[in-house]
Amino acid sequence: MDFSRRFDRWFNRLPASPKDEGRLVGLVLRPAEGTRKIVEVAEVSPELGMHGDRWSVDSERTGQDQISLINIHVISSLAKGPEQCALSGDNLHVDLDLSEANLPVASQLEIGSAVLEISPQQHQPCGKFLERFGKTAVKRVLRANRRGRRGRGVICMVIQAGEMQVGDTIRIKRPKSAPL
Repeated sequence: MDFSRRFDRWFNRLPASPKDEGRLVGLVLRPAEGTRKIVEVAEVSPELGMHGDRWSVDSERTGQDQISLINIHVISSLAKGPEQCALSGDNLHVDLDLSEANLPVASQLEIGSAVLEISPQQHQPCGKFLERFGKTAVKRVLRANRRGRRGRGVICMVIQAGEMQVGDTIRIKRPKSAPL
C-alpha cells in the first residue's frame, strides 16, 4: 500500500507562493564544508557562482549547478528555526512557486541585477540533508519532486553577473515554448 499520499497533504497545507513575481527571502553562503554564512547582499557571476561560496572549488561541480534555490515555506516547515534553514545547503531561500509547471527548464530569474537560468539538473536531497532534517523530510521533498513540485528546490546557472539582496523581487522570463 502506498502511503506517500500523506506527504501530498503536507505540501498542500504550505502557504502558496507567487507564480509570476517572487521575492528573495534569504541568502546563504557556504564558505567551507559544513559552514554557513547568512548574508544580506551577494554578488554572483558565471565564473564563480555566488562569490564567497565554495562551489567554485568543488571538485564535483558540473557548471549547471552554480546556485541552488529552495522555497521558504518548504524549508521553514522542515527546519527547527531560521538557523537550521541555512543548513539545507541552498544559497537562495525564495517565496516563489518552483514547480516544473511554473518554471520549466531554461526559465530565467531576474534577481537584482543578476540573471539565473533554471538548469536541467535535478535537485535531490543528499546524505547531509537526511542527517540534518531527517527521514520524513527526505520523503516529503522526494514525493513533491515526483509530483513535479520540486520540493527540494531548483538548481540554477548564472547567465548574467550582478548583485542581489534580501527583499529583491524575482521576475520570471519563461522560454518561448513554455505553456505559461
